[in-house]
Amino acid sequence: MKRSQAEARLADLPLHVVRLASLTTTAVVAASDALVAGDLAAAQRVIDDDDAVDTLRHSIEDDCLDLLATARLVDADLRFVVATLKVAHELERSADLMVNVAKTTWRLHDHPLDDSSRRLVERMGRQAIVELKIAVNAFADRDPSSAAALPDMDGAMDELEHTLFVHILGVEGPDEADVVRAVQLGLVARHYERVGDHAVTIAEQVHLVTTGERLPHRRTTRIGVAG
Repeated sequence: MKRSQAEARLADLPLHVVRLASLTTTAVVAASDALVAGDLAAAQRVIDDDDAVDTLRHSIEDDCLDLLATARLVDADLRFVVATLKVAHELERSADLMVNVAKTTWRLHDHPLDDSSRRLVERMGRQAIVELKIAVNAFADRDPSSAAALPDMDGAMDELEHTLFVHILGVEGPDEADVVRAVQLGLVARHYERVGDHAVTIAEQVHLVTTGERLPHRRTTRIGVAG
């Protein structure tokens, strides 16, 4: 592959990643709204739309693999292509987690959420979107300073997960509906927390791409909560 062709395709990779991130954040919004509203039709659309996420992820992977096989890449570009494979995976997995949230809408259809649970799910959805957007923009721009904020911000998602667990486990004299809600919302909380972890992993790729070194893993809580 000619250098000019490789450079053009390398320049397109961040655009494709941003498109994939847009599909993923759309899934976060739609799944969160469907669960809060108990909207089964909206939940089904999230499930159906996941095919587009998978298709774009596979397209990005094919581009990356072709570049690795046919282009003579300098070290930084080589790291970027390899990291793009990782980022595409993290985004696709995040969208899969939102499919799980959408499916929970069906499981809880006969057991509506209380107001506190609705508010916490909405906040976790907003936090997930904030973290994904910052991480992907940092990756696309190769901006390590923005990426460095993600581990601390993800502490906010952990805090929200903990708050939701405290709420659902604090019901006195739970009946069957309360137990069903508690189990399903516990899973939902973990899905959002995992999306935050995926965002942190994306952000970590920025440091690897720009420096060739891996960041030590660290986590901090109570910073950067989306209101």
